[in-house]
Amino acid sequence: MTPRRRPHGFTLAEALISILVLCTLGMLAMPMLGEMVMNHRVRSAAFELLSTLNYARSEAIKRNNSVTIAALGPGWESGWRVIEPGGSVMKLRPPIPGGVRIVGPGNVVYERDGRLPQVGANATFDVNVDPAHAGVEARCVRVDLSGRVSTRRGTC
Repeated sequence: MTPRRRPHGFTLAEALISILVLCTLGMLAMPMLGEMVMNHRVRSAAFELLSTLNYARSEAIKRNNSVTIAALGPGWESGWRVIEPGGSVMKLRPPIPGGVRIVGPGNVVYERDGRLPQVGANATFDVNVDPAHAGVEARCVRVDLSGRVSTRRGTC
């Protein structure tokens, strides 16, 4: 008599149950994944804007001349450009994909000392998805009178 060997591997029923559990968990995680992607898009757009504002400020100080950042279209999500006084474009940002909306002033001007030109002025940008989604956190990018750029969670 030969001893009975134990079978190796899975039965068809075990494999089907495992696939069913995996699909159920995937369906539960799908909405959270969408929110995570939208949050990442908002953070990335806010960081792009912040880095461009810092670039324009440093160029204004370096060139000892005013520098303007202006939206390419009706909204900042259409992209923006950094312009020197002669009108030549120093930096160009293409449109931001993915339904991100940026609301702010039409342009921001840095004077040659890296400050904003108006006394008591500041520029604020609200970065969010369009339409606003409950699970997505908006960002506020703010330029104070001294020209320093900051960002924080929430609207301005």
